[in-house]
Amino acid sequence: MLYSNTGRLNCSVLYATFSTSIRGQGTDNKEYSSMLHKALEGAIILETFPKTTVDVFALVLESGGGDLPVIITCASLALADAGIMMYDLVSAVSVSCFGKNLVIDPTSEEEACQDGSLMVTCMPARNEVTQLTLTGEWTTPKINEAMELCLDACSKLAEIMRSCLKEAASVPS
Repeated sequence: MLYSNTGRLNCSVLYATFSTSIRGQGTDNKEYSSMLHKALEGAIILETFPKTTVDVFALVLESGGGDLPVIITCASLALADAGIMMYDLVSAVSVSCFGKNLVIDPTSEEEACQDGSLMVTCMPARNEVTQLTLTGEWTTPKINEAMELCLDACSKLAEIMRSCLKEAASVPS
């Protein structure tokens, strides 16, 4: 590795062999690792870490559906709790479409029969989307409705994340 004035972010997502109902089966770890990297890289102030690599390792012990948004949100909280300089916390939410209905934070059973899914990761205080993933067939009005639902949920989730960090910081060790 050559000298760099900015730090590097390294992300790895792994599933325990017992994390899914089918023993030894997990989703594509490389794809999730790449998506985690993309969601977090814009939030971390890597310029404050020259010649440094920030490693984020996520191990999923139990998969119940909607894993990636949870992984991204927890990784963001862990980085903030570790004192890594960030522009903002990253919160992530997914929505599944079933005909005319939208379901936020779907289970694996719901994901198996969905018509489409939308995942949004954002930095709510900066009003920036760091990643957007859309699969399936959507109408434009349904995409707009799902986006509003996700962004509102991300903002609410970020408030909860901030309160958890404040609470953890105020507890004497």
